Amino acid sequence: MTSQPNYFLQFQHADIDELADVIGELLQNPITIEDVDHKLIAYSSHGESTDLARSSTILGRRVPEKVLTRLWKDGVFQQLFTQDDPVHIPAKDEVGLGKRVAIAIRKGPDILGYIWAQEVNRAITAEDDEVLRQAAKAAVPRLLQRQGKGKAEEQRRKEFFWELLLGNHTSEAAIKQKADSLQLRLPTPFLVCIVESTVPQLEQLLYPWLKRHKLLWVTDGQQIIMLFGLSPVAEAEGVTLAQYAEQFLTELLSQIRDRFGKEHKVTEVYGCAHKTYRDIEHGYQEALQVLQIKRLFPVETRHVHGFRDLGIYRFLPQLKKWADAEGYENERLSLLRQYDRENLTNLTETLESFLDAAGKASVTAQKLHIHINTLSYRLRRIEEITGVDLEDQNQRTSLYLDLKLEKLRE
Repeated sequence: MTSQPNYFLQFQHADIDELADVIGELLQNPITIEDVDHKLIAYSSHGESTDLARSSTILGRRVPEKVLTRLWKDGVFQQLFTQDDPVHIPAKDEVGLGKRVAIAIRKGPDILGYIWAQEVNRAITAEDDEVLRQAAKAAVPRLLQRQGKGKAEEQRRKEFFWELLLGNHTSEAAIKQKADSLQLRLPTPFLVCIVESTVPQLEQLLYPWLKRHKLLWVTDGQQIIMLFGLSPVAEAEGVTLAQYAEQFLTELLSQIRDRFGKEHKVTEVYGCAHKTYRDIEHGYQEALQVLQIKRLFPVETRHVHGFRDLGIYRFLPQLKKWADAEGYENERLSLLRQYDRENLTNLTETLESFLDAAGKASVTAQKLHIHINTLSYRLRRIEEITGVDLEDQNQRTSLYLDLKLEKLRE
C-alpha cells in the first residue's frame, strides 16, 4: 500500500494567504477560503480564469446570497456538513457558478470554514481530493487562531444571555454594566423569539443570518432563542416590534424552506414587547408558553406566533390546574361523548367545529363537508342531548373552553 505524500509539510508556518496559493499551485486551479459565515478569508492568485461567483465573492468579500441559496437547495451544504471528503459540484450557470470542488474545514463536530477549488484549468482528480483533505486539516490552526478572540467573546455574550433568560440578574444597573463590559448593545424595546425545528445543524444554517442581523442568541437542543429589537429602518418607518418580528420570522422561515424544503417541521414564536431588561426572563417564558400551546393545539394555533395572539389559549394551562384540583367534568360533554360512542356518531366533533367557527353555520358546514341542513339537524340533536342552548353565549363559551381542556387532558 502506497502512503500518501504530506503535501503541506514544508508549509507549516505559512499564513492563510500563502496556504491558498499553495493549494492553488498543487491543484492548478483558483482557490478561495471562507469562514463559516461565508466571508472571504483568502484566495489564490493562480491564473486569470474565474467565474462570476468567484469574482463577486472577491469583490464583495462574501459569497453572494443567491449562490448560497442555490447550493443549499441542491444539498451541497448538507453534504459538507455530514462528510469529511470533498464534494464535487457541477456548474450552476444560472447563478454564475462554474464547476467546483469544496471541502469543510472541521474541528471535531464544528465547521470553521470552507475551501473551494474552481475546476477551470484542469479536472480535479481523486489524487487531488487527498490534497484538499490535507489542506482542510492544515487550515484548522490558522482559522482557529483567526477566530479565537471572536469566538471567546461570542461565548461570553451567550453565557450572559442565558443568565438573562433564567433571571439570574435582578438589578437593571448590573445588567447594563455587564452588557457594556461585553461591548454588547441590548435593544429596547425587545422581545424573545424562539425558532424550533427538526432541521439538522440549525444553528450552522442560520449562523450567517444571525450574524448579519447582529442578534444575541443561544441554542437549546432544537431551539434557537433570540433577543430581538427593531432595526433603525423599521423604527423610522413606524413599524411595531411585533410586526417586525412577524416579517423577520416569515423571511427566516422562507430561508429554511428554500434550503431544506418542507419536510422538516419549523415552529417560530415570540413573547410580548418589554423595555426592562429584567423582563427578558418574562419574555422567554411567554415565548415558551406559545410554543407549548402550539404543540398542544397545532391546528387551532397554526397562524399564531406571538403571545399577544394566544387569546383564551394562554389561560388553558391554569384553567386545567383549577379543574383538575376540583375534579371538575363537564357533564353535558360527557353525555354527548356517550351518545357518540353508543350511536357511532361524531356530534362532539361537529360541536367543536361549530364553536371554532364562532357559530358561523356556513363556515362549519364547509369545514365538515356537509350540507347546511345536515348541520342544522346535528346542532338540534346536540341541544336535545346536552340540554344546552347554543344561542346562549355563556353556555357556548363554557363548552368551548371545556372542549379545549379535554384536549389538554388527552
